[in-house]
Amino acid sequence: MKYSITKRINPLKRDEVKFYATADYGDEIDIRMLAEEISKSCTLTVPDVVAVIESLLDKMPLYLKNSNKVRLGNFGIFKLSFSAEGQEKMEDVSAKDIKNLRVLFTPSTH
Repeated sequence: MKYSITKRINPLKRDEVKFYATADYGDEIDIRMLAEEISKSCTLTVPDVVAVIESLLDKMPLYLKNSNKVRLGNFGIFKLSFSAEGQEKMEDVSAKDIKNLRVLFTPSTH
């Protein structure tokens, strides 16, 4: 991962300046470019690979919304997480308390 060094005010101690590593990103790779590269290493055509990728992107949110974890081989696991507001009584907790839905990715360790 490429990074640069940025000087910023420490968010915990506003009178202190610290240096932080900041991610540097290259060009964005779109589905078509990814499909072209994948097609070079297998027997699938570019349109076939695009169809598979688009199908994966179509189905993945459905599984995540159903509380499944989605493991993509040795790449890692995707799952949904969220923040929720607390209630004084258990019976007052509802889906309305759920805020900030986000997708978490955990890279595979092998």
